[in-house]
Amino acid sequence: MNQNKTPRASKGFTLIELLVVMAIIALLLAILLPALNKARATTRRVKDQTQVQQIHKGLLTLAIDSNGLFPTPGMKNRFGTVPGRGAEDQTKNDHASLYALCIMENAFDAQVLISPSETSTNVLAMANYNFQAKNVAQDVWWDTNLKADLTALSNVSYGTLLLGGTRKTKEWRDTKNSRYAVLGNRGVQEGDLTDAVYNASRTLGIHGNDKSWEGGIVYNDNHVMYEEGFTPIDHQKARVNNLPVDDNIFKKDEGDMGADSYLTVCKTVTGGGTSYTFNITWD
Repeated sequence: MNQNKTPRASKGFTLIELLVVMAIIALLLAILLPALNKARATTRRVKDQTQVQQIHKGLLTLAIDSNGLFPTPGMKNRFGTVPGRGAEDQTKNDHASLYALCIMENAFDAQVLISPSETSTNVLAMANYNFQAKNVAQDVWWDTNLKADLTALSNVSYGTLLLGGTRKTKEWRDTKNSRYAVLGNRGVQEGDLTDAVYNASRTLGIHGNDKSWEGGIVYNDNHVMYEEGFTPIDHQKARVNNLPVDDNIFKKDEGDMGADSYLTVCKTVTGGGTSYTFNITWD
């Protein structure tokens, strides 16, 4: 036996080879990560649009048994204590009550009210909706623990048509109006484009980037459009001082008598008689 045989060299990577492999992996990640991030963003956007469309379908389903009218809390919990009788209690027409009523009526669940792209820590899904809260004998129709206050706690991500004025009379129903927005990703306060208001809004970055607002909007025929501004081109005109103007869907246009679209998150409604104040929250 030859005792002087040279041992075989190790087959492991050299340091240079290892560095080359790591560099290739880093390069591939740099190339693929933006594409992956874009794919994830697209998935969230599609899911978001599906959710707002599902909410609107829930409204349409409930409208079947109400002569085409969408659910209105003030018409369910009216003045007086006789079910189905009495005048509408408009102080009940906030968005927390609206969605609590819809959940109680099994139109959809609480999870669908939260956007998969939610940016605010104040917006959380309601974990334990109490279906036992309904008590007709006590004039209780929904779980009042559901909230819609973007400044404190909201169990609702989306902006919804304000339930007041002629907008409620005309469009809070199954009109199949393909040019009228009824709900979608919430927007900047009063659709304001001034630097101090617009760029401070948490709604920037729900979709797209954190420099501009983008969102899914559902129209009253149940189709969804991905919009990049507050005055959608295909939206019907509002009328201000009897003149047609582009409708800012996040602004209550003066002089329009409430016929414009106005998507908000309304915390409470106060007042009485013919004068009501809708306490709206923005972020």
